[in-house]
Amino acid sequence: METIIKKSGMLIFRFNRKLRWIFNIRILRNHNTTVFFILLFCFTILLSGFWGMGFSVNHVILYSAISITGLFLVLLIIGSLNEARRLSKQVPSSRFQFTRSNLNGIVLPNLGFSEHDRENINLVLNGLEIKSKIDFKLVSDNRTAADYKKLFRILHLLINGGIRDFKKERKEILFNFIENTFTLNGSEVKRASLNSRFSEFVNESETEFSENLKEFQKILFR
Repeated sequence: METIIKKSGMLIFRFNRKLRWIFNIRILRNHNTTVFFILLFCFTILLSGFWGMGFSVNHVILYSAISITGLFLVLLIIGSLNEARRLSKQVPSSRFQFTRSNLNGIVLPNLGFSEHDRENINLVLNGLEIKSKIDFKLVSDNRTAADYKKLFRILHLLINGGIRDFKKERKEILFNFIENTFTLNGSEVKRASLNSRFSEFVNESETEFSENLKEFQKILFR
């Protein structure tokens, strides 16, 4: 009995491994093979079903072909929508909802941006791909380097719900967005500086936090 159990178990194990290999490596390896498998499987079921319902051969083939054509169009639409969604997620700004769709009417230098960046900023606010990185120029007091915390404050006001409560995954998405979207006074964004300045930003007292936002609130929401 033990020998039979071991051999049958080994057969089941090998069959299961082979079946997973067929599905993952052969059938589900790309969109074409996946759609072909679904269509072939459904066509076989439809042929059997219509034949079992007593339709003539011509009607079985006709109805099956119409059904498969409809299924193909549905799969095409679903696949296209998923691909469009996947591509949209590659645009960093598409991961956020913004309180404004543009900054028209605002003097951009007051926010630390150049006027020639207006188009790119409006693209960001609409979740679209920018043509070039946006240079943020507001500097820290008595320094020449751009102030990360001032950029955080502007983004806190522009992103729905703010960014102060971002943790782990959301914070990583935010940092990737900043790295891919901005330069700071001509220099590339430094992840170490992002981390340390963000910690300082979120740990400000409520009074200090509110006071530091007022300047930018007046500019953005006057």
